Amino acid sequence: MTDVDEVIFVHDKAPCMKANMTQQLIKDNNIKFWGDNIWPGNSPDPNVAEHIRTIIKDEVEKRMLSETGSDRYSEETLKNHIID
Repeated sequence: MTDVDEVIFVHDKAPCMKANMTQQLIKDNNIKFWGDNIWPGNSPDPNVAEHIRTIIKDEVEKRMLSETGSDRYSEETLKNHIID
């Protein structure tokens, strides 16, 4: 299980990351993040988050599809598979 204190949110220069709502969410929840002054945003080569995100997404989707029952698509099930 991943310790949430060891997680750092990747904040690149994508417009959705600069949105006021996103900025407020980060501030309100005291989320640690690498800002756009640290992370090389909008560059496919050094930005490994763009590649690892697809790998993680595919794995989580595979695990979600292996679930049976009515809670297959529940938020709790999703969280459990992301943490695993």
